[in-house]
Order: sequence, then C-alpha cells, then structure tokens
Amino acid sequence: MICHDPDAPLVKDGSYGFVHWVLYNLPGDIQELTEKTAVGTVGANDKGDTGYCGPMPPEGHGKHLYYFWVLALDHQTSLPEGLTLTELLKEVEPNLLV
Repeated sequence: MICHDPDAPLVKDGSYGFVHWVLYNLPGDIQELTEKTAVGTVGANDKGDTGYCGPMPPEGHGKHLYYFWVLALDHQTSLPEGLTLTELLKEVEPNLLV
C-alpha cells in the first residue's frame, strides 16, 4: 500500500511527488486497514519518517491529488522495515501480479 502525491514539488530519485505512506508485508486476505494499524511493515515516507504522513500541500501550491496504490503479489513477503518506495518497488516488481 502506497500513498503518493504526484503534484508535490519534490523531485527525489528522478521522480516527482511526495510519498506519504509505504506499508507492505500485508496478508493476502486483508479486507481493511484501520487507523494506526499494526498490520504489515512500515516503510519510509518522504518526510524521513516511517509510517503515514498526512497530506499538506505547500501554501499557495493549489489542490493536490493523492493516489493510493495497492500492489498484488504472487507470494507473501517478509521485507525489513524502513524501505523507501524505490527500494520496495525494486524488491517486489518480479512478483507483481498483472
């Protein structure tokens, strides 16, 4: 599960936007995520923390769209805590279901 704001004026690792949330190692049968969930493993957001970082566009920057990506994999993962979006995608790409 990834929350990404492509409208943010940040350029990092060659891509635009701001990563608000990276959460992985979720069980395949999960139906919902509750606030402050302890399910899964937290990754790094672009604020430099792990966990969820709420939306807050820079003053005067206009409206932003927030995309939640849900990636389905062909097997359960056990990746370590703290991966960035780039690191996570590199690890899971070979196992993405199309």
